Amino acid sequence: MKVSETALLESGFSHDELQKIKSNVENYGGTLEEAINDLARRFRSWLWVTGVCIVFFLLLVTFSSPIKVIAGGLAIVFAITIISFMQPLFISYKSWRYIKSARC
Repeated sequence: MKVSETALLESGFSHDELQKIKSNVENYGGTLEEAINDLARRFRSWLWVTGVCIVFFLLLVTFSSPIKVIAGGLAIVFAITIISFMQPLFISYKSWRYIKSARC
């Protein structure tokens, strides 16, 4: 799959977001296509972690005491927040959406 700047701009990336990705590619090496694929993979990982956390919270609600539900819920919220700040969430979402639409 060939990734071009015009296709990324047409799919919803802003010029500033594209500049950030290109700057990252220049600083750390690789290609624009690899960067977009890596960002999409990061978003899929974030979705999986968030899904597992939600399932864990539902299990807590079902089988645990109220105090453990509150503590577990707060821990999950903090964990998801920290994980969200560790990556550019909106850019990775747009990359995932671009990859998904390019495959179809």
